[in-house]
Amino acid sequence: MIANTVVPDFTRRGLGLLRTMCLAAVICRGASVHAADGPPVILQQPVNLSARQGESAQLSLDADGSVPLTITWLRNGLPLGTGSNMVFSTAPLRSGDDGTVFSAIVSNALGVVTTSNAFLTVELGIVVAASANRTTQLLLYRGWPLVLEVALIHPDAFDSNAVPILISGTNGPWFNALQIDVRDGQDQPQSWTFHPAPITNEVVQLNSDSGGGMLWWLTPAETAQLPTGTFAITATLNTTNVTRPGAWKGVLAGVPVSVVITNEPAILDRAQTEQKGRLFADYALLQGDRDQAQREIDALLAAYPTNIGGLTYNGYLKQAAGLFDDAFRSVEQALDQVALQSPDAPEPPSELLLKEAELEQIVAPPTLEHALINEHVVLNWSGYPGLNYRLETSSDLSAWSLLTTNFTTVSNRFSFTVDLTRDRQFFRVAR
Repeated sequence: MIANTVVPDFTRRGLGLLRTMCLAAVICRGASVHAADGPPVILQQPVNLSARQGESAQLSLDADGSVPLTITWLRNGLPLGTGSNMVFSTAPLRSGDDGTVFSAIVSNALGVVTTSNAFLTVELGIVVAASANRTTQLLLYRGWPLVLEVALIHPDAFDSNAVPILISGTNGPWFNALQIDVRDGQDQPQSWTFHPAPITNEVVQLNSDSGGGMLWWLTPAETAQLPTGTFAITATLNTTNVTRPGAWKGVLAGVPVSVVITNEPAILDRAQTEQKGRLFADYALLQGDRDQAQREIDALLAAYPTNIGGLTYNGYLKQAAGLFDDAFRSVEQALDQVALQSPDAPEPPSELLLKEAELEQIVAPPTLEHALINEHVVLNWSGYPGLNYRLETSSDLSAWSLLTTNFTTVSNRFSFTVDLTRDRQFFRVAR
């Protein structure tokens, strides 16, 4: 049995109004999703932008009109591609991209409209600097080590207001973001198994006064197996897939390093002998073998005792071993040879002058200071950690005897307290 239901008139009017409201709501909601009918209209123009070399610049626009809308992005007036994407990302930027003008054509079946121009400014990017055996144009003899060094330098180096740049790898240490490519003279890729230095830092931060550096090497035995010929080594920083927040993203290739590989001459001249000695010493230090490095330099100086490069290197090795007097003498000998071999030079190399001043301050006799406190004399002086000092005493400045070699040390300050045992007593510090 179907019961008849009487709907009051005001209720029927209310239901009709409700249906009208629901329809309006559907239409309103649809207006926010579907494009308006008509020819295309630009709602938001692409804007000028700037990015660093190696980064990707992103342009965008917003448009309305009857669908489908077709977007054609233009670079300096030439089409880049057609589709429906209102966002466009450039390839990694190069210096030649500076001043590029971008625009877009938006079209549908009812019309065509062109956006205003957006100008791109390309700023300096991270410097990827590579060298092989400390040069960018290497003549490598087979059987000699090859040490590849790559440095990352902040584009605003020496600017105290430079914003730090964070470099990260996709997985593991940051240097995984560096790719090493070797090609022969016919541009064919080569497989050289470089050994990386044992660095485990996941990130490195580039600042105005500090950057990132990485070393790889091939052993003498490995270079002995390489074919002769001309090769190019290119280091590329690629962080496009990095997900670490705040890390730089982009692609930058350094200037290729030219390497010419040939056989070692049967007889080495003076310059080649120095080059070999210093290179094999570098390689020994890279392997953590300072004794072998010293043997390489000793052999060089045995063959050429006045070799400036060998004397300089010897000074560094002696200082690292704590033999400061020997280091100072070696540096002074190098400076003497500079004066003899290059008498017309305006001045000696600043590296040698700075090293001489550093070592002279270490080996010079310290200045002894004293203070009298309650019948005790407190003696103190500035010294160098690692040096052995002797405190000596005398009553007549002629005969000296050892007082002690045990001192109180705070940083680079040495001190000792003496009980006065004679009316006249002198002290001095010796090494």
